[in-house]
Amino acid sequence: MSMANSALRCWVAGMALVIAGVSARPVRGVVIDRVNAGSANMTAPADDPGWNNVGAIWIGAGVYLGYGWVLTADHIGSGAGITLGGVTYTMAPGTGHQLTNAGASGKSTLTDLYMFQLQGALPNLPAIRIASIAPANGDTVTMMGRGSLQEANRTFWNVDTSAGSSGPWVWTETTEASANYAGYKTIGGGTMRWGTNVIDYNDWFLDGYDFFALGTTFDRGVSNNEAQVVVGDSGGAVFVKQAGEWSLAGIIISQGEFPQQPGRSYTAVYGGGSYFADLSYYRPQIMALVVPEPAAMMQLLAAGGIGGGVWWFRRRRAG
Repeated sequence: MSMANSALRCWVAGMALVIAGVSARPVRGVVIDRVNAGSANMTAPADDPGWNNVGAIWIGAGVYLGYGWVLTADHIGSGAGITLGGVTYTMAPGTGHQLTNAGASGKSTLTDLYMFQLQGALPNLPAIRIASIAPANGDTVTMMGRGSLQEANRTFWNVDTSAGSSGPWVWTETTEASANYAGYKTIGGGTMRWGTNVIDYNDWFLDGYDFFALGTTFDRGVSNNEAQVVVGDSGGAVFVKQAGEWSLAGIIISQGEFPQQPGRSYTAVYGGGSYFADLSYYRPQIMALVVPEPAAMMQLLAAGGIGGGVWWFRRRRAG
């Protein structure tokens, strides 16, 4: 484990009790490890796991699961509806539902996931598979979020880390590419972008609510699609391909930050983390709500869907 990752993990663990106010931060539009990224990855990837099902909710995102139901982060909420393909669909009053941790010992009763149903004409979109098995460490995932755009060039910092994981760290911005920390600043705005990363964490995480989480680390030089969540990505989607089928594995919740990280969740620093609610853990609750109409159910059964697994964690709030 690198010094950066080790320090980050210690920082996250040390800040757990105050994460709602300090360590957890809302996030917006995934940053990718690409200089002059411009409009790259702002349209569906060639092997599309469900780009059109991810839409805008208030300051974050949400995922249209099908049959009128939307899933997002609870700290994003319903925003009275979701915008998909330029069309805004409104929430049906009284349908909002915050998911729970299913009685897990020592964990908060509620978790940072929220579902609601739409009213009126529904989006003409396919139902999304929910993962019944969590991606394993080392599995590649595709994340989609909307939010702050990244600056064209990397930013470099010389960072005094002598205070250890408890901080404070002293960050000095520099033009020297040899600096010990680097990443991207963001410049506001909000638009969908996708990127990829590799799962390296699965365990409980606290961001104000406990949630069972999947996590990734933002590594330099892996690929120009390597992704990190920043402000505004909360509620976005994390997809995994298992046995040749795309499934929704997670909902973006949190971002990992280093001590005194400049700009906090408005920057993506190499070694930082992204955290997602592990939907395989919450799948029974989701499935209990997302029940298709009888005709649609028969179509799914005929296609080998429901019953065969039609439905398909660790740092800081991504909001």
